Amino acid sequence: MDTNISVNPIRFVKTLLISYAVTVVLLFLFALILYKMKLSGAQASMGVTVIYLISCGLGGFITGKQMRTRRLLWGLLSGALYFTILFMLSMLSGGGLSADLKNMFTVLGTCLAGSAAGAIIS
Repeated sequence: MDTNISVNPIRFVKTLLISYAVTVVLLFLFALILYKMKLSGAQASMGVTVIYLISCGLGGFITGKQMRTRRLLWGLLSGALYFTILFMLSMLSGGGLSADLKNMFTVLGTCLAGSAAGAIIS
């Protein structure tokens, strides 16, 4: 087994792009479902959380397949990067830090859990 795997930042960028592409597609489909079924705010929030879980899980899975060693660590890093970019985009769009901290930590936990699970499964 090859234990000397070089860390290529391009791999993370590609993985993050795939994760965000999946997020965009799933959010678009979910928006259509919300529009057609007139779901509640709680159902919408749960749906977005599930979408983050799926997207980060896929990112962790791809990262785990690419890295082959220390998959959990690399998966967690993938989820942390996903959350960091998501957080920065939220800040830039005017969300600010006044957002609900509980929700922010829930999203962070979801991103880390999903990416870790994906990496372990890989």
